[in-house]
Amino acid sequence: MEQYREIKSRHRDAILFFRMGDFYEMFFDDAELGARVLGITLTSRGDGVPLAGVPVKAAADYLRQLVAAGHRVAICEQVEDPRQARGIVRRAVIETLTPGAILEEGWVSGGRNNFLVAVTDPKLGTAAGLAAVDLSTGEFLLETTAPDGLAEALGRLAPAEIVVPGDLEPPLPAEVLRTRREPWEFDPELAREELSRRFRLASLDGLGVVAGDLPAVGAAGALLRYLTDLQPAGLPQLQRPVVRRSDRLLWVDDMTRRNLELVEPLRAGARGVTLLEALVRTVTPMGARLLRQWVLSPLRD
Repeated sequence: MEQYREIKSRHRDAILFFRMGDFYEMFFDDAELGARVLGITLTSRGDGVPLAGVPVKAAADYLRQLVAAGHRVAICEQVEDPRQARGIVRRAVIETLTPGAILEEGWVSGGRNNFLVAVTDPKLGTAAGLAAVDLSTGEFLLETTAPDGLAEALGRLAPAEIVVPGDLEPPLPAEVLRTRREPWEFDPELAREELSRRFRLASLDGLGVVAGDLPAVGAAGALLRYLTDLQPAGLPQLQRPVVRRSDRLLWVDDMTRRNLELVEPLRAGARGVTLLEALVRTVTPMGARLLRQWVLSPLRD
């Protein structure tokens, strides 16, 4: 168990799927949590260590269930052929799945985005910066808003997970997963270099970034650092960031959004009552997502 303990020590906030032959095994607290969420059998090793496992061939469905329940899952693979290993087979975490870092488009509703959002601390300046990525589609959005507009902006994006500096508490429901990062990771100058390098830009002028967008640039840098930690083998293809101007959008607060039944019915389970349902005639998931964004973010002009 020494190898397991060493790897788990670097992924304490995630359920560790530890590859052993044809199974992913979970141990200790991970096993108890995994068995409870997945409805699988909890057993124990000879030394009394709690154990639960799932077949590698069926792992995708179990991973989807854990992520849908709001958990992080670190996937630890065997990185050498067991037949050629001298001693213990080398293993390494190849990726970490989270509610906001889903690569499979089929894991989320086809009519809505699955945004991972980073936000800067609005108390540090006159504006709050947001960056949002949907890994299943590659969409990448930047937005800067007044501090009192942060709740409205987050309500429009409806993130599956949010990345925040330090102990910042965002105005979001408790069930939305919070990921806390070091405040220096939100530095806009470091982010400018990272964005320019990743998207092969001489400067961010090509994205339409102006001085007032620096908070959003800082949020984008923190988001990319976090994603790099989750996907050490390399990020999926991301579209060039699109700068959204909050002053061009009509602010619709959460209460108004609910009372007008723009995208969600007031009565759970009701069908055919929202504005989105009345308008939708799209034939692709991409079109459905775009229409949803338009309904939640109508232009003032």
